[in-house]
Amino acid sequence: MTDYSKGRSQEELEPFFPNEILRHTLVTFFFISAVMLGVLFFPESFQKSTDEFASFQTKPPWFLIPFYHVSDLTNNKIWCITIFLIYAIAFISVPFIDRNAERSLWKKPIFLSVVIINLLMIFVLGITKYFQ
Repeated sequence: MTDYSKGRSQEELEPFFPNEILRHTLVTFFFISAVMLGVLFFPESFQKSTDEFASFQTKPPWFLIPFYHVSDLTNNKIWCITIFLIYAIAFISVPFIDRNAERSLWKKPIFLSVVIINLLMIFVLGITKYFQ
C-alpha cells in the first residue's frame, strides 16, 4: 500500500469524515435551497404559460409522486419546504445518531426502523397519490 501521509503537513491530512462530508453536505444544501427558493419566488420562469400548453397536464415521475402528495397535503409552500428540510436533515443525521459498530442492517435497530418507516411512508404516499 502507498503511504499518502509522507511529505504532507497536518493541515493537508485533515480527515475525510467529518470535515469533507460536512463541506459536501453544506454545498448540496446550498444548491438545493437556491433551486427551491427560485421556484418559490419566481414560479413563472419555471412554467410554460402559453395557451397551447395551459390545458396539458403532465404527470410527475413515479419516484416524485410521494413528494407531490406531501405538497398537496400541506397546501402551504413554507410548510412543505420545512417538512422536506426536516426530513432531509433527519435522513442525513441517521448515521451520526446510530453509532452501533455492527455492520449488519438487521442488528442496527435505529437505522432499520428509519429505513422501514421511510419505505412505508414513500410507498403509502405514492399509492394514495396514484389512486387520487
